[in-house]
Amino acid sequence: MTTGCFMLVLVACWLLALGVWMIWHVYAQVREMRTFTQSTAQVIHPDQPTGDDLAALRARLTAFGKSIDARTADKLELTVADLNHLLSAQEPVNRLKDIAKVEEITDVVKVKVALALNGVPFSGERLFLNGFMTVRPEIKSDSGLVLLTRSVEVPDKTLPPGFTGSYLQANHLDGLALDEVRKDNRLKSLLTQITSTRCEPGKVVLEYTPPVKPSAPVK
Repeated sequence: MTTGCFMLVLVACWLLALGVWMIWHVYAQVREMRTFTQSTAQVIHPDQPTGDDLAALRARLTAFGKSIDARTADKLELTVADLNHLLSAQEPVNRLKDIAKVEEITDVVKVKVALALNGVPFSGERLFLNGFMTVRPEIKSDSGLVLLTRSVEVPDKTLPPGFTGSYLQANHLDGLALDEVRKDNRLKSLLTQITSTRCEPGKVVLEYTPPVKPSAPVK
């Protein structure tokens, strides 16, 4: 066997071994996920806000947006009910109405979730993470308002640290909730101009403080 043929065989064997390892690794991950997921989603009951409730909430949101446009300091407080009204009836976030619902707000927002995960590749298998997530709204200099996932919990189950770490890093709930919002240039602009946010018992507070204009030089 020539040196060239030997190298080709060696590379082929290496690629084969790599492929086998990747397949084994994927199946091992799926087996692990099956220990804390279910084959069906838990039922999330969306809120059923009245027309008056929605009109009042949308008026507050609009007023906050106008304050930002006018460079006027303002504050918007959103309760558990407000957030669930948005999830159930306000596009585009209402696509989450069957998979997420706010349970309570303390120093974080606790969300009940029924999130689909991919099972065995190309099999169509769906595994459901039926549990709770806690998220904290924060302001990032580049993207504005984001929802940082702080914890993932499935009752009576232990989640592997590797899965938890990667899921927190992926910040999956932020993408589900706000990616479609960010596609709207108007809404994206407002999200990036919010200057501070915090959680208080029972509510999320968003604040806008206009930039301070530099003082005119003294002549």
